[in-house]
Amino acid sequence: MVGVDEYATRKGRAYGTVLVDAETRRPVDLLPDREASSLAAWHTQRPGVEIVRRDRAPFFAEGATVGAPQAVQVADRWHLWHNLSEAAERAVARHRQRPHAATPLPNSAVVADPVVQEEDADQPWPTGFRFADRTRARHAAVHALLSAGHSKRAVQRQLGMTYRTVRALADAANPEEFFRGQWQNRPSVLDEYKPYLDDRWNEGCTNAWKLWEEIVPLGYKGSYQRVGAYLRRKRTSPRPVTA
Repeated sequence: MVGVDEYATRKGRAYGTVLVDAETRRPVDLLPDREASSLAAWHTQRPGVEIVRRDRAPFFAEGATVGAPQAVQVADRWHLWHNLSEAAERAVARHRQRPHAATPLPNSAVVADPVVQEEDADQPWPTGFRFADRTRARHAAVHALLSAGHSKRAVQRQLGMTYRTVRALADAANPEEFFRGQWQNRPSVLDEYKPYLDDRWNEGCTNAWKLWEEIVPLGYKGSYQRVGAYLRRKRTSPRPVTA
């Protein structure tokens, strides 16, 4: 059983081939280069080789195949571990640039896909939005520090918030109360087109896709999902009782 690897006489420029007795772990020969033909010639002179243990270099593979066709070729353990560690390092480096992709969210976190966000766009409290849990956490932190006797200015410094935000969170009995006013007063890109949608709805056109296609030429820049969410709420809202 022969181990094959390269050695450098001048790193990055000149390389040779070292052959090692895999059982005694002692070098048995040095070749002046790492050409497949040189390794093949060496094996041809030693037909008793049964196993060639090598790295994945193509010239070593070719040399062993040509010079020792009877031998079984195996990858040596060191190169397997080395290749694995390099692959793992590259994978970690890639994920380091996007930690959100590699870090699982806690079970309690509420995650919404873009469609859900669009559907909830006109709700007073956007359940599932990425900042909903953050707002709840900040509200809890502010009230915890105030309950412990800290002033609003001290809370501002400790949490890195503006004084206005700390005061608004402190005045809100719950997170929803803090956020409801801001969200309800926020304009929607659909507001300008709701009268048109209402008229078409009353005329009997309830197809969200068709209505979206009708308002786009009128200047609507929003998404189809927002139109669909608005019509879905109209469809599911209780109808007024007529005498």
